[in-house]
Amino acid sequence: MGKDFEQIKCQFNHTSPIQFFVLDDTQDLKAKFFCQKCLTTQTLPNNAKSFNEAKEKILQQKQQQLEITKILIQKKVQLIEQLAIEIDSFKTFIMQQMNQSQQDIKLWRQQLETSYLEEKNIDFESEMESFHLNSEEYKLKEQIRIEQKLLNFNNSFNQKIHLKIKCFFNLEEFQKCQQILDKSVDGSELQNLQQQQEEFELNKTLVIQNFPNKWFLLGKFDHIQDSIKQHLLNWRTYTQNTMEIVQFYDDMNHNYEFLTYLFPNFYKSKYNPKSTRLTPQERNEIINNEQVAKQLVENFQMYLFFAGLQMQEDKINVQNEKQFKSFRNQTNREGLQRVISSLSVLNQRKYALLLVKFIKEADFFYDSIFLYYDLLQEEGNQDQNALSFEKVRESYVQLEIMNQEWVSSKILTNKTLDV
Repeated sequence: MGKDFEQIKCQFNHTSPIQFFVLDDTQDLKAKFFCQKCLTTQTLPNNAKSFNEAKEKILQQKQQQLEITKILIQKKVQLIEQLAIEIDSFKTFIMQQMNQSQQDIKLWRQQLETSYLEEKNIDFESEMESFHLNSEEYKLKEQIRIEQKLLNFNNSFNQKIHLKIKCFFNLEEFQKCQQILDKSVDGSELQNLQQQQEEFELNKTLVIQNFPNKWFLLGKFDHIQDSIKQHLLNWRTYTQNTMEIVQFYDDMNHNYEFLTYLFPNFYKSKYNPKSTRLTPQERNEIINNEQVAKQLVENFQMYLFFAGLQMQEDKINVQNEKQFKSFRNQTNREGLQRVISSLSVLNQRKYALLLVKFIKEADFFYDSIFLYYDLLQEEGNQDQNALSFEKVRESYVQLEIMNQEWVSSKILTNKTLDV
């Protein structure tokens, strides 16, 4: 299987080995590959992944696929072996016909076993299409595909055998053979797998309905404009004084609704009625998901880039003075409030406080607005002017739900809310 990977070329057909790849979510998960030579002429996108890790996952998937295939084929082979035994005991009645049937059975088994060898070949297009699936989804998808493939084999040979020995179907001695033949083309297992897949899709639909913000932060960018989607995937490749970055600033500045998807919080958006306010249950789901946490931090860093800022270690600095000045002139206060409140309640409080610290140093509406997002008494702030959560809770939770029992300083921690 290693030779299959050697056939992959980068987007410029260099001869160097592939080192990284990027899945383009806007083009049916098509992959772009990068070799070492590619990296000398272009910046590696942030969402690039190690090709070695991809190979490892593909090989793991392939091993899982082969194990599934082997188990399913073994089941079919057992049926065929039983059939061979029954036909052998019956051959005194219909020697010539049974001998021919045995030849068909031999070929049947050979083709089933050959199908296992065929499964060893890596279909890159199919594997890449399945790359976004988790282990459970992938296993179910492959079980259905392989079961359908094997059922088609069985139907073909079943018909051949029926043509040779159909005149003996009513004989009592043939009934065991008939039962095995019927079982070989029984589609109930395939129907059961398909039902499991339908139930899985239904559960996924319920997840989308109950936790839409989590679904988006898992990388399902269905509800935002294509331009913003492209920026989410490629913003790290943009350089100063280019048309790309000018377009990036313009798109971000004229699409306020995207912030409600990138930074969900406990507020209904007045800019985007299609967005959904966080619930305490969804907040619990989000803070316990590592993939969601990474996406939230990525969204934050892109927002800083839009503001002309950059996070370096534990500090936020101005990266582009001109863009930061433009950002300040357009105020962007409400956007900053959403970003800070979202990070604060979704277990990314440290990044929220870094941004508050920068705002304070930049003298950007700190005393009138962003003071309420600073470190609180409950978080260990012993300054005599430090505020308590009770004084500032309206900065984190909308007024209409502010008095619910779960609303406390606990929402600013990594602890699960009791709901």
